[in-house]
Amino acid sequence: MKKKVYVHIGFHKTATSFLQRCIYPKMKSVRYIKYGALKKQLYNLRLKTLEDEEIQQIREKILTFYKKKPILISYEGLSGSPFSQKRSKSNIKVLEDIRRVFPEEEFDVHIIVGIREQVNLLTSLYVQYVHQGGVKKAEEHLANLEEQGILDHYHYDHYLHKVEELFGKNHYYLIIYELFKQQTEQQLFNLLSFMGENKIPEYENEQVNRSYGTMQMMIGRRVNYLFKTRLHPKGLIPVNPSPIKGKFSPRKVLQSKWSFKVHYKRYHLPKELSNYLKAQYIESNRNLQEEYNVDLPDIYF
Repeated sequence: MKKKVYVHIGFHKTATSFLQRCIYPKMKSVRYIKYGALKKQLYNLRLKTLEDEEIQQIREKILTFYKKKPILISYEGLSGSPFSQKRSKSNIKVLEDIRRVFPEEEFDVHIIVGIREQVNLLTSLYVQYVHQGGVKKAEEHLANLEEQGILDHYHYDHYLHKVEELFGKNHYYLIIYELFKQQTEQQLFNLLSFMGENKIPEYENEQVNRSYGTMQMMIGRRVNYLFKTRLHPKGLIPVNPSPIKGKFSPRKVLQSKWSFKVHYKRYHLPKELSNYLKAQYIESNRNLQEEYNVDLPDIYF
């Protein structure tokens, strides 16, 4: 009998962290393997060109967690590397390597994919880039992502076509972020049912850190020039970009309650850039809706 495996691959900014934190650890029908237990293996899957021997090593490590229940792996990095500073492994190649890790003759693999309207998703990724110490303006940052091939990752119709090709038409579940946000309980029930769970566990969804607004983005990007981070190694003052660690960081100040009391307005990409990005994906979204019978919200068009 084939071993059943669920792989939730993101995308980034589609409620993946909420599910990992609040829902997956409480499931009864599957065994959720936390990221820390497979950190090296998931890193290699995301970034490395893997020989057959390395694929086998990843498989053997994962199988140490397999008992009687199906297993669940969730890591949004498997959908691509939008924070990489150079061209990295494509998310299509990552899918192909997931198939190599779990060959069809031994494993019954089900893929969970979360999508979000692309301009909003890329806006959220840019805000996180500034959170982490980035100093580039939105136009330059997005141009870099385009040059690295990252923007191609968000043609969801192409991606789902590859998922179907590798794993089968009935072997994936699509989370539409906007619907998940509006109808959380129903969408949660549908997702968990896909994995054989018949009840939503009790959970609390406390927001860990509020994202920068327009004022925080303006100040944060400029202040980041002073600080030495992975995204800005030329800075003068070494700092941990996480507000949770260390005594001080720009994020700790700009994400404080008083900062948002002084001023908060949701950040948007510049209009011309937003329109340019929107135009890149409209046809892809139409294809997704028509070919895969997906009822996308109007914001996708």
